[in-house]
Amino acid sequence: MACVFCRIVKRELPSYIVYEDDKNMVFLDIYPVSKGHLLVIPKEHYESIHDTPGKILARTWLLASILGKIYRVEMGAPGVNIVTNSGSAAGQEVFHFHIHVIPRWGRWTGFWGGRHRLSEEEARDVLDMWSSKKELIVKGLSEI
Repeated sequence: MACVFCRIVKRELPSYIVYEDDKNMVFLDIYPVSKGHLLVIPKEHYESIHDTPGKILARTWLLASILGKIYRVEMGAPGVNIVTNSGSAAGQEVFHFHIHVIPRWGRWTGFWGGRHRLSEEEARDVLDMWSSKKELIVKGLSEI
């Protein structure tokens, strides 16, 4: 069976895309930990952080950092987790390198606490939150 993230990149599966360019894609996690939980991926398939080429790895981490900064500075999130899992023993479930960007809006509920099924209403609300922030992403990426 094909990689679920590769299928999202190819538009074979639906997703809520927050940002996309020729190298990366950012979309909403369908089982978010908190409102606005994003997944940042390279469009090319690499299993984990350990087999992703340096330039792609660096750009993907920079993009995740930009998104986290926008959550903190522009959207007022008191905290943000930016994390990747490598291997099933570390919790990796989709074997396509990806970075979680998880805004923390309030009380700590544990790292994966609060996980729920993404609703259409929540997805639309998050997409609205990001609709005016794309220029900040592009500006941040232009610095490399």
